[in-house]
Amino acid sequence: MKRVFIYLLIVIPAFLLSSCEDYLDKKESATLTAEQVFGDPVQFQKFHDDIYTYLHYWPGDWACQSFGGLGRIGYSSFEGATDLAEASRDVAGTNAGFNLGNWSTGAYGMQVELKWPWTGSYAAIRRCNVVLEKVDGVPGFTAAKVSSLKSEALFLRAFFYSELIKRYGGVPYLTKSLNVTDSMDFAREPYDTCVQKIVRDLDAALPSLPNKSEQATTDLGRPTKVAAMALKAKVLLYDASPLNTEPYDVSIGDRNPDLYFVETPNTPAEIQTKWEKAARAAYDVIETAETLNGKNKYSLLPFKNYTDIFYGEPATTSTEVIYCRVDGSWSFSGGKAITGWISFADYGASKGYGGSAGTYPTQNFVDMFEMADGTIPILGYENGDVTKPIINPASGYTEQTMWQNRDPRLKKIVLCNQDKWQDRAVEMWFDKTNPSVSGSEMKDARDYCTTGYLCKKMWPEDLKPGGTANVFMNWIWIRYADVLLWYAEAMNHAYGPDVDGLGNGRTARWALNEVRTRAGMPGVVATTKEKFHERLMNERAIEFVYEEQRWWDVIRYKKGVETFGTPIYGVRSLRTSTSPLIFEITRRKLENRTFNNYMHVYPIPYTELEKSPKLKQNLGW
Repeated sequence: MKRVFIYLLIVIPAFLLSSCEDYLDKKESATLTAEQVFGDPVQFQKFHDDIYTYLHYWPGDWACQSFGGLGRIGYSSFEGATDLAEASRDVAGTNAGFNLGNWSTGAYGMQVELKWPWTGSYAAIRRCNVVLEKVDGVPGFTAAKVSSLKSEALFLRAFFYSELIKRYGGVPYLTKSLNVTDSMDFAREPYDTCVQKIVRDLDAALPSLPNKSEQATTDLGRPTKVAAMALKAKVLLYDASPLNTEPYDVSIGDRNPDLYFVETPNTPAEIQTKWEKAARAAYDVIETAETLNGKNKYSLLPFKNYTDIFYGEPATTSTEVIYCRVDGSWSFSGGKAITGWISFADYGASKGYGGSAGTYPTQNFVDMFEMADGTIPILGYENGDVTKPIINPASGYTEQTMWQNRDPRLKKIVLCNQDKWQDRAVEMWFDKTNPSVSGSEMKDARDYCTTGYLCKKMWPEDLKPGGTANVFMNWIWIRYADVLLWYAEAMNHAYGPDVDGLGNGRTARWALNEVRTRAGMPGVVATTKEKFHERLMNERAIEFVYEEQRWWDVIRYKKGVETFGTPIYGVRSLRTSTSPLIFEITRRKLENRTFNNYMHVYPIPYTELEKSPKLKQNLGW
């Protein structure tokens, strides 16, 4: 869509939900009144388009933003809160908050994830509701235009509610703007009820949303029919997940239980039905994608074009990208925002920015990659210690050749010591006999690599100091690979890996192997539901790393304690010879992390609880 940022001061007797920021200022404006905005099609279009600014939502620091972004948590990637990455900044972001179990908005960057999604979502929802209420009375709009604007508002309302419920559970679901005489005291609705209303909004939006080919180049970023179908599939998948169907038992100590919001768990039959609905919704997207062609087409990009998904072209024109935020193109010199998003070095390899940023792959993550033939190299760890791997002798894996003959995606995602980058070998090593001597990327300082690995996936190699390259860096929320793996997950839970439960000839195994085949990997061999699920979640960790999927995949299965509450590991490459150049690889523990069971659901911001007595807190907070 056109990147138009409109901030209007409008005379209108309305309040937001008490938990929202009042962006519709009630003071008299020197430029526009409510009548001028709602009575003029041009101004109303601008008012409507301003909803899209909330897809960023950055009321504070310009480099911190809600709803996705490579450095949005105090300049660090949200992936740094997971087992897949470590952030270099020790005074802010995930290191100062999530990793320590410090869920206080006082820790720099934490408000971005704990508070802003609440305030930002309700501010956006308020604007969606105003559009839905006012658009019919705007002169000059055709019936088709009115339907189009309503459909976008319905989709966006559903999007923001989906962001709310995946963090906080059931929330107040407002479908009208509020007036001064309205009550501002709202109770939370059950998670299932919110899902039903989100699905209702998406179904209502579908008929008037365009196909991809109908979007003008200057209008990219607006939702399409397939985007609405895909968001529906995602919402239903999350609804079927254990966090939202099984009992959620955490201690609240001596606190008053009447102050807490408790969801009702589902019966086994209800859970089965939810998985079936999620599978059908995902297949609806797949089936629709297969009937489209030309500019309408949705499909997996060939592996040779794998990096194009993220920055090789406008994401909105890619066959794989279903919905994204249009962030535009960047050059190195114009990318101070980028320096906070991901890591880079003075010569172009990725590392921290003056200690302020840097997202580094962990050894925990590198161990997830299979060998190129599909063999699993690491079978486990002695006493859970990643420095003591249990190696599968049939894999051919050795510690000193750990980066060789692995899943081809490893070298698309991770830079290892001596890998070539921008016409040179990256140097992540210490001299074994003289540790004061080290490679250019590896020093004992927070401005340098901490894990022994650098992030490659989200940094284009042709983007470097002095260069003239411009690349698209749009944030992707849904791509076609997502839908395939959602289908695989839901089908496996509903029917198992190899049962054609929907009668369409497509099993869970088929969908998972579509993604693996694109990467040049053989089909998965797991046969039981449990083993298949294990390999599927491993596949998701690899395919979607640094796209903010891992956190939610672990959270919705209530696996945070065992996954995010355990130590993070890296490697050191020790130079043992200069002629020939030889390195010895050793594992090392970097950080102990904290995650408690009640953290699977976010706390409602305390300031909002004070404003609304009916609003109850989540268990444990």
